Amino acid sequence: MGAMALTLGVAAIFDIATSTSLSMTDQAPSTSVIIFRLADAYASPVALFTTFITTFFWLINIKRLFMILFDLTLGLSMIALLDNLVGLIVCLFDKQDNPGYLLLSASLVYLENIAVFTAFYWRFDHLLQAQIASGEKIHPGIVFPHNTSGFHSLTGWQPKFVDYLFLSFNTASTFGPTLPVPLRSSIQLGMMLQVTIAMAVLVMLTARAIGLIN
Repeated sequence: MGAMALTLGVAAIFDIATSTSLSMTDQAPSTSVIIFRLADAYASPVALFTTFITTFFWLINIKRLFMILFDLTLGLSMIALLDNLVGLIVCLFDKQDNPGYLLLSASLVYLENIAVFTAFYWRFDHLLQAQIASGEKIHPGIVFPHNTSGFHSLTGWQPKFVDYLFLSFNTASTFGPTLPVPLRSSIQLGMMLQVTIAMAVLVMLTARAIGLIN
């Protein structure tokens, strides 16, 4: 739990860094760019602040308040991520953009995408995995290879932080799931959104920035 709260904190730091990078992309931004920057200027610091509170409740072992604050932080992180994506897209239409900072901004959004969705997949799967490990006859949000391997050493296995990070990284890098299989609609919708963001960053944004260099 604590690792996931810290992951959202890292995502908030990436988001703040992206905002700083975007502000250096264009010294004379259009009105639409300014609007997105103002929205992001509030979402990121608030998400970072709620991360500290969430981590505090984890440290004192108050799970109910931890989950409430975690959901709030996850929602703010999603808003900040999407705001940065739209801000990047808007910046692409300004020929005065600095291509170096544009590439940096795209890279930061890509890393933020991985961090946010690591927490997202954990949020919608870990409780189900714990219930299955305790003997409940339900299906998880995500089927990992460990769940179906048949090895006795993996009996009662539950995914850890690195398993969700691995899933998020692969989804963002290969535009879809690899070995882990999404079963529930919340995970499937999350993967669709993550792939959309990743494709926009890796294909359109990066290609445009390289074009500006040339």
